[in-house]
Amino acid sequence: MVTAVSFLRMVQHANRPGVPENDVRLRLAAAGAVVTGIAACHAEHEISGLVALCTGTLVVGGMAFSYATRRRPWAWVKPTLALAVVGGFAWLFLRLTTGTVTDINGIDGPLAALFAWIQVTHAFDVPARRDLTFSLVGSASLMAVAGAQAVDSSFGLFVVLWLAFGAWGLLGIWRSASDGGRVGGRGLTAALVAAGAVAILVMAVLPAPRASGNVPFPDAAAPGARPLGGRAQVSGDGQRPGEPARAGSPGGPTRVGGFLGFAHHLDTALRGSLGNQVVMHVRAQRPTFWIGETFDTWDGRSWGTSGRHMRAVDGGSPFAIDPAQGDTSGGPSDLQTFYLAAYGPNLLFHAADARAVWFPSGRLYAGNDGTLVAPQTMGPGTIYTVDSTVVQATPAELRAAGGSPFGLASGGVDTRLPHPYPRVQALAEAVTAGQRTTYDRVQALIGWIAAHTHYSTDIPPLPAGSNTVDDFLFGSRTGFCEQISTSLAVMLRTLGIPAREAVGYVPGPFNPLTDLYDVQARDAHAWVQVWFPGIGWQSFDPTASVPLANPSPGAALAHDAVGALRRVPWVPTGIATVAAAAVALVLRWYRRRPPSWELAMAKRIQRAGSRAGRRRAPSETLASYAAALDARRSDGRHPASALAEIVESSAYGGIAPAADVRHRMEAAARRLRVPRAAQLEVAANASASDVPVSSSRW
Repeated sequence: MVTAVSFLRMVQHANRPGVPENDVRLRLAAAGAVVTGIAACHAEHEISGLVALCTGTLVVGGMAFSYATRRRPWAWVKPTLALAVVGGFAWLFLRLTTGTVTDINGIDGPLAALFAWIQVTHAFDVPARRDLTFSLVGSASLMAVAGAQAVDSSFGLFVVLWLAFGAWGLLGIWRSASDGGRVGGRGLTAALVAAGAVAILVMAVLPAPRASGNVPFPDAAAPGARPLGGRAQVSGDGQRPGEPARAGSPGGPTRVGGFLGFAHHLDTALRGSLGNQVVMHVRAQRPTFWIGETFDTWDGRSWGTSGRHMRAVDGGSPFAIDPAQGDTSGGPSDLQTFYLAAYGPNLLFHAADARAVWFPSGRLYAGNDGTLVAPQTMGPGTIYTVDSTVVQATPAELRAAGGSPFGLASGGVDTRLPHPYPRVQALAEAVTAGQRTTYDRVQALIGWIAAHTHYSTDIPPLPAGSNTVDDFLFGSRTGFCEQISTSLAVMLRTLGIPAREAVGYVPGPFNPLTDLYDVQARDAHAWVQVWFPGIGWQSFDPTASVPLANPSPGAALAHDAVGALRRVPWVPTGIATVAAAAVALVLRWYRRRPPSWELAMAKRIQRAGSRAGRRRAPSETLASYAAALDARRSDGRHPASALAEIVESSAYGGIAPAADVRHRMEAAARRLRVPRAAQLEVAANASASDVPVSSSRW
């Protein structure tokens, strides 16, 4: 049982000053790691710029103060710093109990400020190596808080910088602990390789991330967001966020706009290409199609909406969203948080069957087809969360659902066509012949499209008066997602199957550092939704595939690595690699080339001895080493000694042999062989003329 006296002794022992640390580089590394963590928290909006500037400055000042007083610490410093730490915890307690923090995500900012304050107070009392080690380790807490809110790869720059300071600090700790010992290049390389291997192994075994469904995520409006006057229409096309979106205006850096239907209608006659700018980051429990809006009316060239009715949803976050027409209730929850990185339409993208929305506004607009519209402009900095219910129907359940007259019951809008499509219908019937269920017919048509059409965004404009579907199926059979999905929808409608066009985004590249999908403009997509009775609208896509679950960090890194390798131009890369290797070998030979003829000859003699298992000792002269090599011979000859005698005369006596003599000596040195034992004789040295015994013979 620990008594009060023994506990007091333990405290005194723990606070006993250590050996003063004189290594300035170690202090710079510790200060750099802490300041990097503070900067990372500021970059992720956990602490303000003023707090980051003040705490970073105090950390540097505290490190300088500790260095100046490392041998004679001031007695009043520790009690003052202890009170400061207690004050920091008291401030955090007040923040938690006064209601200013309403959910688990709101505590990140106060925690970051507290961790920064602890590092500030600790910086004024780091006289010894162990104290600096605590600063290095403690900086990881700041990086962890910042990493919890990181939404793009720019956070990786802070990670790299922090790791660099950490590695520098660990080397400083090693130097200090080993009384000035140095880590060799090979040892450092081995340590870095081992650390990299451990990091890769850890990434490989980490499970796939899963967004929490137990607490609401925060929402935020974009800086400078403007209300749209209570309009329920789609606004913003990437260039004019406050104006109604217009199909046919693919302006702005993302080139999305009305080009892909994020407007009142989708014009399949438009041509263009999408950029690779990141438009949003998404954290989701599972990857899926993130819907923007749907279209139910087809006129031969464009999709529009005829049955969409928007209603206002008031009450604030979380907004309760009624099931859309044709959807069924039930299914597991799918929580998604969207972090916008570019200006775009005021559509709230979401997984199918949205049920609740967290958005920084007092009103939203919800359509009977599931479309969600915000009442304000949306741009970088906008954050919103959607909770959807996912109907995970299996192929067996979809086959059992059969067909349905839903389209006819809703006025036939989901099976209606602008005019008869006899050739399209004949083709659809031929492809689906023998298929008895709606699901099998859909899959048969998707299989035919995959086998007989080609995906490309480089296609000629649609001729005036032409029909998109006829031109695609019976013309070039080349197009992108709009032409392909539209052809599938029309083929299904000719068979009486309710189908509609949906537009939105597919998951972009998964970032294992942030556990977010980096959705780019080129991930904008169009696909088909088919209605099944008792199940609702189900998405089908002939051109893109969506993974069934979030990838693990290791799988994401492997996928990125394979993709990067596939994009490497191997022929020029191979040529450049061979050229670089040749240059490196030449430079290595040049740098290792002995600076004088005498040293070159000495190295040749040493190589001959090393091949025989006899290495030259550091204190051994060349003459004595050569004599030891000749002692192994049984023929009484002394070739190594003869060479060593001339080399030493040239090096120390200034008696340099002639050029032709040098060449003959170099040839003899290359032929020099030393037996591995005294009883063995090398046949290559049997002739006395091979190695003369004096310079006069050369």
